[in-house]
Amino acid sequence: MRFLSIIIVSLWCLAGCKKNDDFSARVNAAFNKPVTLRYQQGAALPNQSAPELTITVDDVDDTRCPTHLSCAVPGLVQTALSIRDQNGALQPVTLRLIGLSSEVDSAAVQANGRRYTIVFQDVTPYPGRKAVPKQDKRVVLLVKRR
Repeated sequence: MRFLSIIIVSLWCLAGCKKNDDFSARVNAAFNKPVTLRYQQGAALPNQSAPELTITVDDVDDTRCPTHLSCAVPGLVQTALSIRDQNGALQPVTLRLIGLSSEVDSAAVQANGRRYTIVFQDVTPYPGRKAVPKQDKRVVLLVKRR
């Protein structure tokens, strides 16, 4: 009887759980305008009802020197993206930014018979005294359609 009670309570608790869709919800984004995405979040360009491209942040690896330290090497932040075209064909892209540099990184992508440029502009917040988990990182991208 006790075992059955434990099973019933466990199932009841599991039934109360729900997936947090807000964490990875896809957003609409416009071409030639910055879009900010969280770790594992995607953007549909120009909209979700008829996306020409879908970009997802698969990973964010931030090894930049924290602001309170003086490092011999500035470190870098790297992001792995998945780019999907209208037909679902996938193209992985990895982009990098070095330390506090104002330079951006970009990659050219061919999809839907067009050429696109993905510009990696920034990742926030910049590392400080406390480690920032990748779930709290924000990746700023700009997608240019040619």
